[in-house]
Amino acid sequence: MNKDQSIEAKKHEMSVRSMYFSRYMMIRYFSAAYTFVNLFWLIFALCYKDILASVIALVMMVSIAMAIVEQLSKWHTKSTDMRYTKFFYVLQLVMNVIFAIACYTPVGKAIFPFMTTNDVANIIFTILLLGIGGCLIILKRISNIQSGRDRYLHAIKTFENNRQ
Repeated sequence: MNKDQSIEAKKHEMSVRSMYFSRYMMIRYFSAAYTFVNLFWLIFALCYKDILASVIALVMMVSIAMAIVEQLSKWHTKSTDMRYTKFFYVLQLVMNVIFAIACYTPVGKAIFPFMTTNDVANIIFTILLLGIGGCLIILKRISNIQSGRDRYLHAIKTFENNRQ
């Protein structure tokens, strides 16, 4: 193998690695969004000195941090195992459903101490509904990737087998 073929082989290998990593792009973008929402919630909870909300938000931040580390590790492996990412999104889904139900109850004010009016409650409820939808989308995406049914896998396999 000459030098040009070696360079082309490395380029092809890097392209394939990049394509496998790109399968998780939507998950990474949603994870970034959930990170900031949970971070803002944690900051507000700390400012209001609400212990319960602070602890829950901190648990969510630790969970998303573990998921983000797992997602970044996908650069080095083709494994579709996403244990921590799936755990986070199931946890976020469950919490959003519980919080949406509690939003208009006195429990809602304990979880969201900054929820002072019905207008704020409506905004929080809407954000929680969007969060529920996002979690469902990502859990479906994870399921498709893990079962090899995502639309990118076929394109990656074709590119991988046809060296340019």
